Amino acid sequence: MNDAAIQPVVIRAGARGGKTTRLVRLAAEASRSGNVLLIGIGSGSAAALRTRALLEGATELSVVEIGELAAEIAAIAEPSLRFIDETSAYGIFERAAAPLFDGTWPPPEASIHIEVAELRSPERFLEHAWALVQRLRRAEISPRDVVERAAQGATAFYAHPPNLSSPALLAYVNDAARSSLDADADAEELLRQYHRELDLAKILAELYARYEATVESERLADACAALARATAWLRNQSSAAIRTTLPYDALFIDDAEHCDERAHDFLSALARGSKRPPTFACNEDGAHRPLQGARIERLADAAEERLPELASAAIRPTVERCPNRESEAQRVASWIAERIEAGTAPEACAMLLRDLDDATRFEAALHERGIATSRAGRCRLFRLREILDAFALLTWIADPFAHDALLRILEGRRMALSDATIAILCGKGASGQDSLFGESERTTDDDRPKALRLGDNVLFGAVDPLLGELARTRVAWLRAFHREAQRLVATMPLSDAIAQIWKDGLAPLGEPSDARERSRLLALEVLATRIAACDAGDGLAALRALCEHLRKVDERERTEIPYRERAGVVTIAEIDAAIGLSFEAVAIPSLQAGAFPTYYVPPAFLFTPTYGLAARENAGGLRSTRAVKHAYVNYRLKLRERHIEQERRLFAFARSRARSALLLTASGRPTRGINTPEFLEECRR
Repeated sequence: MNDAAIQPVVIRAGARGGKTTRLVRLAAEASRSGNVLLIGIGSGSAAALRTRALLEGATELSVVEIGELAAEIAAIAEPSLRFIDETSAYGIFERAAAPLFDGTWPPPEASIHIEVAELRSPERFLEHAWALVQRLRRAEISPRDVVERAAQGATAFYAHPPNLSSPALLAYVNDAARSSLDADADAEELLRQYHRELDLAKILAELYARYEATVESERLADACAALARATAWLRNQSSAAIRTTLPYDALFIDDAEHCDERAHDFLSALARGSKRPPTFACNEDGAHRPLQGARIERLADAAEERLPELASAAIRPTVERCPNRESEAQRVASWIAERIEAGTAPEACAMLLRDLDDATRFEAALHERGIATSRAGRCRLFRLREILDAFALLTWIADPFAHDALLRILEGRRMALSDATIAILCGKGASGQDSLFGESERTTDDDRPKALRLGDNVLFGAVDPLLGELARTRVAWLRAFHREAQRLVATMPLSDAIAQIWKDGLAPLGEPSDARERSRLLALEVLATRIAACDAGDGLAALRALCEHLRKVDERERTEIPYRERAGVVTIAEIDAAIGLSFEAVAIPSLQAGAFPTYYVPPAFLFTPTYGLAARENAGGLRSTRAVKHAYVNYRLKLRERHIEQERRLFAFARSRARSALLLTASGRPTRGINTPEFLEECRR
């Protein structure tokens, strides 16, 4: 934001230094003379801004999350645009790669050798290629630029190789990559890697271009594209046109330290329609994602208002190491329970995790103490038992012969059938002559697959005479439930039908006030929101398509759960989801090496403006399975050290979310902390 005409104002302060309060008050004052837009970076930031605005009595302020705002503007710019989720976008990328895997591309005259890194394992290659393409799209590097920069970087590196026998380099790389440095003495091997690198760049650029062409022709956009499309549209409009469409006189942006290059571009373009310069609230020390593109330097030339540092005592954390993971979960849960008993509201307590998928054990320990929980952040939603039960019910309604889903229903809390009963349901149907024979003498002429027999027997009751009275009653109920559920799907809006199916078909975990039951209902609310985002339509065919899509979501997506403050509920959040939030009591568990900080695993494909493309695998190499350039770039850019530094920033940010009490825990024995430090042990010193 270097345009002098819209030179922004930046409110700078440390964590909990009053910058958000100052920002909201300025926005409230500005709203008395015009329309004001208050923008948060992330759902937590937007939620905190709404709360602050209410406390200030500024109910007329418009509060929005930056990604949601970009999607709204992109929809205004292109009404025909249809937004898709990450799973659908990856499906398009898979289709773009189909010609590569079925041998119809590249054509023989292209002279592209397909014996390149990881292409021998198509699924793994696609995952790594998709990750790289996503990074390139966020950096606005086109497919053509990929090939040009890869050629420049490869020529510069292989024409004049660096000293690959340097002691510092040899000491830096691990054993797996060290043997790749032997290529220094083999000009033929370096030339071969050079050609393979260029071939890989052409293949990746082709996949990237095919993907971009497909989404453009089908008028599709994912979250990454929404920001770019909104920015492009705003840049092409005059200031008057922007004000006509978006009649805001002033912009106020909180947590600006987390804005990347694309977010700053978007805000710069949006500010052209404002009557006054935008105002940012920023904490320089709070930028915990520099490797993901945080660009505080974009605000360096802004007019500055620096708030005085608050003279508050630093919070002294409670630091404990537990023998194992289970004892750690119990200790954290008891600490939160102690805070609640001492008068802290449950919603003012939080547990911040590096990986939200680790939350299950902590949730169980809190539920044992009667404390309800909700999640916030990105997680594998379909790892939760409540979600799997709900999804199994929908899958079976859509397809009565979905074997795994039906087994889950029969074994679940509502049906609770024994293994012996399920074995009977999987067997052949009873006939009128069965009573004349012993169990071992029955005819076995039903050679259908077990999945078909089970579905058929549950729907039509062929083995009901062989069941006990209680099991027969439950199966009869399930049969009637299936008919009623299909009727609901056929006659009601799908979202309403799903809500009724879950209400009738899922067994509660207790009374509505029970902690487990409250947490279960909150989890179902998240799944319902995710289903609504799919916009599947109505009817049984739509339900089948929805279930198929959710299976793909289960395989690859980490679902984003927005933060919501709920009375009487403790939040378990991924650290990134706590942007803009603070809590009276915060617990940060799992501070052992490998969990937090995580081990550094270099990407399979590195891409930098200087070095171009570098692949980890050395396809076809005789000396080493690793490529020499990938090892050198990791050493030259010190990517492991930068990763650890980013983890330290993330840890410092997590600690700063606590206002009065902080617990730090880890499980197991500490490591020596050579490649990956032990944050807990550092806090003990």
